[in-house]
Amino acid sequence: MAFERLASGHDTRSTGVVRVATVEILAYQVIVPAVAKLQQVHPELQVDLLVGLRTVDITRRQADIAVRIARPTDPSLICRKLGEFGVAAYASRHYLAAHAKPKRGAGLKGHSLIDYPVTPPSLGARFYDESLDGARISMHTTATAFTQMKAVAEGIGICELPCFLADAHPQLDRVWPGERPTMRTVWLVTHQDLRRAVKIRLVSSAIADAFEREASVLRYGGLRKRRAR
Repeated sequence: MAFERLASGHDTRSTGVVRVATVEILAYQVIVPAVAKLQQVHPELQVDLLVGLRTVDITRRQADIAVRIARPTDPSLICRKLGEFGVAAYASRHYLAAHAKPKRGAGLKGHSLIDYPVTPPSLGARFYDESLDGARISMHTTATAFTQMKAVAEGIGICELPCFLADAHPQLDRVWPGERPTMRTVWLVTHQDLRRAVKIRLVSSAIADAFEREASVLRYGGLRKRRAR
């Protein structure tokens, strides 16, 4: 496998297949548009998207590039910070009308929450580090943010969602719109043996450029635009 990585790392072709592993929200917002733009110049370059929460093993060539929220610790992997995206607590307008809106700093007692079964350490503090004493978990889910948004819109409870997606949903509002979103760092990861391969560099650069173009939307969502109107 090491010999295969070394051989691939000296590949000077801008054609062939590059496998990119990521989560669905980043594939949707950043990586698919980046691939579309790249293939206008390099139409023979094929990018395969491996989407999901499961961590792939780059050292075993399960993917050539990973775009991750958690930074790996393997010293053979090269990590490049791409940027950040913001998350905030959201609820449906129906839910907020039916329940007393929680006050910032007073905890979430009496409220229903949608959360992961096990919170990945990379996500850090949840719900702005508010006290969850007396709160009820109405749903545990490993679903993507799109399904989570549907659950929030149906009034199941409050959930932390990416601002760049949730701000555009007509039925959702931020629970604390005056609070700055919680930032989560995104890393581009590849193996050190592959970093010089032309097709790997082309795809990596296209993804990095797309993150730079989308930086403001990724960090703050569309709330500023709404207020400007």
